Amino acid sequence: MKFIPDYIDVAKGDRITFINKDVVAHDVTELKDRKWTSSILEAGDSWTMTATRDEDYFCILHIIMERKISKIK
Repeated sequence: MKFIPDYIDVAKGDRITFINKDVVAHDVTELKDRKWTSSILEAGDSWTMTATRDEDYFCILHIIMERKISKIK
């Protein structure tokens, strides 16, 4: 019930792929304004996004799961 790694250091324009390796469903949603979301990812599903800025994200189904995309330049 956590994102691994704790934070993602990327450059602007890098593509980030989130893979659900858990046995339960999760999603990836921008924390502050919910500007983007992966929708629900079942076990084994993946979702790819393009990094544009430093952002915090979380799992809307398990709100204790929070992490950060950082070092966007």
